[in-house]
Amino acid sequence: MRRFAGSLYAHLTLVLLIALGASFATMYFLFLSHLEDTKNSNFARSLVAQVQLVEELSRARPASEFPAIAGIRIAHTDPVPANNLDSETARRLPLLRNRLSEELHRRVEVVPSTNPTTGLWINLSSAVDHTQWMFIPTLKSHTRPGDTLVRVLLVGFAVFFGGGMALLWRIQSPLKRLSKALERVGQSRPLATLPVTGAGEIRILAERYNDMVERLHRYEEDRATMLAGVAHDLRSPITRLRLLVELTQGSRVSAMTQNIDDIERITEQFLDYARGDSDELLEPRDINLFVEEVAASYVEKGVSITGEKSGVVIPVRSNSLRRALINLIENALEYGSPPITIRISRVGNYVTIAVEDSGNGISPGQISHALRPFSRLDGSRGGKGHCGLGLVIASKIAEEHHGALELRNLDGGGFMASIRLPIV
Repeated sequence: MRRFAGSLYAHLTLVLLIALGASFATMYFLFLSHLEDTKNSNFARSLVAQVQLVEELSRARPASEFPAIAGIRIAHTDPVPANNLDSETARRLPLLRNRLSEELHRRVEVVPSTNPTTGLWINLSSAVDHTQWMFIPTLKSHTRPGDTLVRVLLVGFAVFFGGGMALLWRIQSPLKRLSKALERVGQSRPLATLPVTGAGEIRILAERYNDMVERLHRYEEDRATMLAGVAHDLRSPITRLRLLVELTQGSRVSAMTQNIDDIERITEQFLDYARGDSDELLEPRDINLFVEEVAASYVEKGVSITGEKSGVVIPVRSNSLRRALINLIENALEYGSPPITIRISRVGNYVTIAVEDSGNGISPGQISHALRPFSRLDGSRGGKGHCGLGLVIASKIAEEHHGALELRNLDGGGFMASIRLPIV
């Protein structure tokens, strides 16, 4: 949730919401003010016409012969003003006085009244009697003029906001795909190209990302071909050299054989790192039995197995996972100190295969370097090393199983390298 709140999509949505809200609120109050002014102007114009009509009738005939007009009354005494006025009448009263005075070309008194009915008393000017007052009823509307306007503006707001959100999503969706694709870069996971859709700038980003993926694919193919070719070409001279050493008699034959074994092991690591294991099929294996099978040849060297007998069966690539576990065991044997323990545990939906040794561990600052290809940590772990691919190969195999390789120093001394695999 916090990640979404800090995203560009959330920020743009908030800006759009504030901008549209402020714009439509301003439009509402402007239209409402205009409606109010129009309503008051029309009412004042109607009052002027009625006052002029009554004054003409008053001059033309006596008050006793004044015709009956619905709601209009004539009085000869000053009216009693109302004590409590509603906000609408109080706001409208000064405007009516000014408008009547302008139209009738004289000072006009307007007195509001609420007893017995709501209306306005307006003083009349006639030749017969200058103290006449005319009462005009005012009917209060049951609907506010802004109700319809509110509904119209809400519909407009919904349309504009929905369109804006759709436009933002057309920008956000390709960016989200690009973000997820970039997360896969550098994680030893297969990279896929992105669909070139969306706005012009988004299409340019997708095209450039696809170009980068193509270059990375070519680079990976060239690197794998080079490593596999070099390792393969080295096999023949290594074999011939081993035969020559075996035919040679001397005190240094054992050391020469050991060096040939190291070269052959490095060559095999090159091949393992170059070819990968994505083509190997998955097969269900019991993890406890699988680990016991791999560690059986190392029991005589002091490697033991402990942990819960969970009987967890998960799909694995047997050859590649065996290679990863062997790399961890041999690293512990060569760089660490006995006893060496393989610990199997299950936490939630993951099973962990941890290889623990009792050596000096690795400096915390160099643990991240241990997973880099061809990196050597001889100074921190006994002064020995191969070509720096053992942990890299194990990490790559763990990621191909949707898991991870974790390295850490143990609290009581020693080092642990663990492969965490998902059960599902």
